[in-house]
Amino acid sequence: MAHHPQPPRIIETSHISPPNGTVPSTTLPLTFFDAPWLTLPLGESLFFFPYQNSTDHFLKDFVPNLKQSLSLTLQHFFPYAGNLIIPPRPDPPYLRYIDGEDSLIFTVAESVGTDYDDLKTDSAKDITVLHDLLPKLPPPHVSPEGIQIQPIMVIQVTIFSERGICIGNTSTHVAGDGVTFTHFMKYWMSLTKSNVSDPATLILPSPPIHTCRDVIKDPGEVAAGHLERFWSQNSGNHGSHDPTPNMVLATFAMSRHQIDNLKNWVTEQSPNQSHVSTFVVTLAFTWMNLIKTLTKDDETSAKEEDEVFHLMINVDCRNRLKYTQPVPQTYFGNCMAPGIVSVNKHNLLGEKGVLAASNAITARIKDMLSSNLLKTAPTWGQGVRKWVMSRFPISIAGAPKLGFYEMDFGLGKPHKMEMVHIQTGGSIAFSESKDGSNGVEIGLALEKEKMDAFASNLKQGINKFEM
Repeated sequence: MAHHPQPPRIIETSHISPPNGTVPSTTLPLTFFDAPWLTLPLGESLFFFPYQNSTDHFLKDFVPNLKQSLSLTLQHFFPYAGNLIIPPRPDPPYLRYIDGEDSLIFTVAESVGTDYDDLKTDSAKDITVLHDLLPKLPPPHVSPEGIQIQPIMVIQVTIFSERGICIGNTSTHVAGDGVTFTHFMKYWMSLTKSNVSDPATLILPSPPIHTCRDVIKDPGEVAAGHLERFWSQNSGNHGSHDPTPNMVLATFAMSRHQIDNLKNWVTEQSPNQSHVSTFVVTLAFTWMNLIKTLTKDDETSAKEEDEVFHLMINVDCRNRLKYTQPVPQTYFGNCMAPGIVSVNKHNLLGEKGVLAASNAITARIKDMLSSNLLKTAPTWGQGVRKWVMSRFPISIAGAPKLGFYEMDFGLGKPHKMEMVHIQTGGSIAFSESKDGSNGVEIGLALEKEKMDAFASNLKQGINKFEM
């Protein structure tokens, strides 16, 4: 592993809030979609953008614009400027924003020893170097009454003079899922790009909706089980975690041609010649190669021919729940249903592993979309527990449809986007290709030796399906 460069130099730290008086003090209850995230890792993301000017120009010309547009964005996405409030048991946690008191910590830093051109590539990077660009979420403040007050989000912008900038974000997932976070980033982006000259004349994304939390009724004490687990595990440590030693994060790009080859092969091998989606086939291919990598030279795996591997997928429930009032696409919060895909070792790692995985993923998605998600919600926990207890529980972060590379703060589209939090949960990160070619980017965090082995397995697999 290369020598760890010097961390960025902190230039300033400020507190950004919605303009005073624009948002009333508000509390928001957690729904049964939010509650599982009380015990799960933070969200951590990095966006790298081109920037050809000096640090002085950045501080005088660009940072004030970023701050002003962030303040106006938080007027609509105010929970991100607020706190997660954790009262003593048995009172449930909730989100709270207090006008004139709460704010988001915004840090500006300058890189002094890290090569921006290395960071913007897909090649494997030391996870500790990426962590230097992430802001640290402070630990909770505990009141005399024993109430924990946990900030929701922190942001750090790091300048690489005359090369680029990095916008780093750390947040608790309890406040909102990837759809909500992407909505926030795109709203902030749109305001910044416009130079905030006259927001009334801008074409902005629709603002988020907060009012339908009361509509999301718990169908069967789902949240209660998650709260019990949270209270039993809660040690007051909800801040940022340290990176895992000897771990690297790398991105693997699959071109449209390579994906079409996979899709054609799976379709030809299917008895009914059914169509398979880009998402399904790339996920199946990645999962197969990842399990192949993780089980190689593994004595336990060699003895367990009938071992079953589990993959967790998520289905966005916005506009899919059978309430009298639908949950809109712009809902601020979590609204994802977990689904567990299971394939045994013999099938997943066999000659037709991609087909077995694709069929299992497709069947699970169809089953979820055709079912009454509210009625099945009380059973979600059983599947998740089975997934957690398995040897290699794999999940997914992001999705190509979120459009991470569509973001433009007025500097051009991102050179690179990293979901750093995948290191803590065994996740596969998915996004659309940065070059706009309709391909897919796959992000993984593994120990260096495992990453090299995965890269080799992936390359062999791609070559196998070349036409």
